[in-house]
Amino acid sequence: MMKTIFAALLTAILASAVLAQTAPQTPPPPPPPPETDTQKPPEKPPEKPPENPPANPPQTTPPDTTQQPAPTPPQETPQQTPAPPPPPPPPTVTPAPTVLSDAASGAYQRRESLPSVNLYLPEGQASVRLRKLIKNVLFESQIDYEFVNGDISTFLRYKYYARSYTYRIGVFDSINFPDITSSSKKEFERVRGGLLLLGFPRDYNNRYFFLLQNDRLTFGDINRPDNRKNNIYVKAGYQYGTQFDERMNAIVGEQRGRLTPVLTAFREIGPQKTGLAAAITQSGAVWTGDYTYTKFEAEGLRRFDVSSTSFVFSRLHVGAFLARNEINPVPAPRDRDGDGIVDPTPQWELFNIPQYEFFRLGGREALKSIKSNDDSLGTHELHLTNEYFFPIFRNRDYRIGSLYWNTLYGIGYVGAGSVGFKVNDLVKSNRIVVDGGIGTESAISFRDWDIYLSVIYAKALRKPGEIDEGNGFRFSIRTVR
Repeated sequence: MMKTIFAALLTAILASAVLAQTAPQTPPPPPPPPETDTQKPPEKPPEKPPENPPANPPQTTPPDTTQQPAPTPPQETPQQTPAPPPPPPPPTVTPAPTVLSDAASGAYQRRESLPSVNLYLPEGQASVRLRKLIKNVLFESQIDYEFVNGDISTFLRYKYYARSYTYRIGVFDSINFPDITSSSKKEFERVRGGLLLLGFPRDYNNRYFFLLQNDRLTFGDINRPDNRKNNIYVKAGYQYGTQFDERMNAIVGEQRGRLTPVLTAFREIGPQKTGLAAAITQSGAVWTGDYTYTKFEAEGLRRFDVSSTSFVFSRLHVGAFLARNEINPVPAPRDRDGDGIVDPTPQWELFNIPQYEFFRLGGREALKSIKSNDDSLGTHELHLTNEYFFPIFRNRDYRIGSLYWNTLYGIGYVGAGSVGFKVNDLVKSNRIVVDGGIGTESAISFRDWDIYLSVIYAKALRKPGEIDEGNGFRFSIRTVR
């Protein structure tokens, strides 16, 4: 008998264990709680359910308190599942430096150019620039040296780029000596000073500028009327189109310490193939200033496509002093070159204007066959140049040692202009200068460097006798890293 009872109890216990293990796997709704053998014998059949059960079944009579209470239904006490781990915090994003606007960042090419070297012949001039862009600030130092005459200029610049404006603070010191080919024995000419240049780019093609500058002039010739004087002036300018043309940048901003290429091909002109720069300069006798004048200068640039690979660059420059003062009394004639002979007073010295502010008809950026000396300057100037470019080869990879010759253009050049100290001097036929020439411009690669080589030979076809003609050849070598 005892064995039979023991076997029945063991069977009930095992059945309960099996039901306990399989119950969690039953899908909802959960089954009614299992009854133990103490509540209802397993062999007794269950009561017949009613045919139409109510929506809410009535509560059953609670069991006897002496019996073990039935386990709580799972729907009333659902199994406690572990709470999901909290999502990982989002990665901390370090705010990036202020991004330059398209218009402001276009004024500086992001490619490293440490250093940038430019050579100019036959002047024998070299220009070396060191620059570093740190976030929104450009630090730049520059040294220009002319091997033939010993001229040297140094520049330090700090430029800040914001989203809607830029500003540049610069200091400079320039010392020039007389040309070794001339008979002049004057000692030196020195200009040093500082500037503040504000730029307001409206979009990629339209920019406004404001310049405040103070120049201190010192000369070895202590008898010059402008020796030990200060020139304080402001400039307001507007530029349209390309922002990488050095000549146009000089018209609206800083004039010194810039590139002076011979030709125009390797420059970005703009989507309309047109560029324009215009500025008004006002000098005043304020603070330590010694000059008072008003100067206007403008230049336009246009590219005309002759074919899919050949084109013409035309540049028109005009300049005039809208207001100026003459020196009174007139400087007396004196010996200027130390040869013991009294020289006549040059016409430019009759005006209370620094010599470097006059317009020059000759040079790399004007008529290329004319010397950029004191005989080709004036208060009014007008010139037009045209450069026709036709490809000899393009996008090639000719190797010469470590050099890779990519592009070579042939060039035909013609220019005309006039300069004087009165407006009607510009239209006098006996003062018009016409010149022409031929040349080449090529792009060469050397390791990480792009080298642009420009060569031109120009000859004056017509000129007045008082204007000197140069030797004809002009070279420039520009490097970009």
